[in-house]
Amino acid sequence: MVLLRTAARLADGAAEAPEVLFIQRPSTMAFGPGLHAFPGGRVDPEDAAGPPGPDGDLGGNVSPGDAAALRRAAVREVHEEIGIRLADDALLAPVAHFTTPVFMPRRFSTWFFAADLPEGAEPVFEVREVAGHDWHTPMAALDRLAAGEIEMWVPTTSVLQRLIEIGARRAADVRDRITFGPAPTPVVLEESETAVRLAFGAAGGIPGRRCETTLLGRRGVVVVDPGDASEEALRLIEETVARRGGTIRAILLTSPNPDRAAGAELLAIPHEVPVLVAPGAGGQLPYAVVELADGQRLPGDAEAAVLLDAIGTGRLRVSGAGRLRGSG
Repeated sequence: MVLLRTAARLADGAAEAPEVLFIQRPSTMAFGPGLHAFPGGRVDPEDAAGPPGPDGDLGGNVSPGDAAALRRAAVREVHEEIGIRLADDALLAPVAHFTTPVFMPRRFSTWFFAADLPEGAEPVFEVREVAGHDWHTPMAALDRLAAGEIEMWVPTTSVLQRLIEIGARRAADVRDRITFGPAPTPVVLEESETAVRLAFGAAGGIPGRRCETTLLGRRGVVVVDPGDASEEALRLIEETVARRGGTIRAILLTSPNPDRAAGAELLAIPHEVPVLVAPGAGGQLPYAVVELADGQRLPGDAEAAVLLDAIGTGRLRVSGAGRLRGSG
């Protein structure tokens, strides 16, 4: 649960960004020890036993019964883990959906909801499950990540980036500015000798949000902007590279935005390849990256180079990347 509380108002009357509650997982936990994350947990049998509810705001990606169970689990876990009881009619606004990758020993399909901290509520923590906690604005949390002070997972940083992007101050803003929809089947849009353009339907962890990924090269392939982290998207990328007789040599991000970067680490780890970014673009990403210089040639056989859009923006373009319209 992404629990939001309203920060103090500025002198000019404008509201600051909201603060988000982070818990630090104990070092003794088998899964994600020491990481800073949002409160949450699994769906228990008692959560699934209640009446079904509407699933419209989950984009039709789960059944009405599962949608209701997810919400009951989120409310119950907040109470059990941090001692805060949300009202039965509290707004739980969907933010993202991520599934742990196939190479991890434990896998979870996780739905992230945003909710407002009830007025006057103060968290009380279960010491066996929480080693510490912090309230930070999304940007402050990402700054601490960049400074090496805390560790997070890609789903956590992606949610923080999304809150900043939409300017959300409360759960109602998330509801109004993020829309889930049915995630279409990933497809190959266009293919040439040196490049392939793919289309996906869950960009940045939001089902129904479309994005494109380009594969540069044939034998030595650079994957550009893998923004869909779903298992289906990653499988199509790998199958397409294999079908063309190639191997993945690197991941290239033209921007650290989740819509372009959400699947990068999930490809980089099993293929043991670097994630390439513009100078300064790795600060909001919770893994190691390699910064590129203007005009630097890419690995592989695409005969392509990068062009930095502007110093300090964290964005870049690809030059000479084949004949596809979407390759730059």
